[in-house]
Amino acid sequence: MAGRQVKARGCFAFVTTPRQEVLLQLRDDKADIAWPGRWSMPGGGAEAGETARETILRELREETGIIPDAIEEVAITAYERGKTPPHVFVTVWDGTLNELVLGEGQELRLFPLGALPEAMPPHVRHYVEQLARRLLGSRRGQRQDHLRSG
Repeated sequence: MAGRQVKARGCFAFVTTPRQEVLLQLRDDKADIAWPGRWSMPGGGAEAGETARETILRELREETGIIPDAIEEVAITAYERGKTPPHVFVTVWDGTLNELVLGEGQELRLFPLGALPEAMPPHVRHYVEQLARRLLGSRRGQRQDHLRSG
């Protein structure tokens, strides 16, 4: 279609801690934004010429003050069949809440992976739960491997 603007895929950061927590951001409560007043992963859209990796690194720095040592894009299953999921990057951060810089939104908080807040957009919950299952499953597997080898 001529003149049709294609919306770029957004980017999310699945930031976990070694304590099996996930960092979530309480979005501003403004009528002109998507999912106001809901908990979401840090992230956003690309600026002109940015790659997905550059986008998420910028968004993390601007919204939380985190500059990760390592970050990796992972494949996820889309929330809606036939739709393309966002870019999702995972990183482990071993800091405390008082080290974070609230650059956007109302609040940043660490939630246990098994106790997510109710007020989350359904697609974000879908991605967080999907990644939490993978993470917890891989850690369980590592513990079992360690027990078998010990």
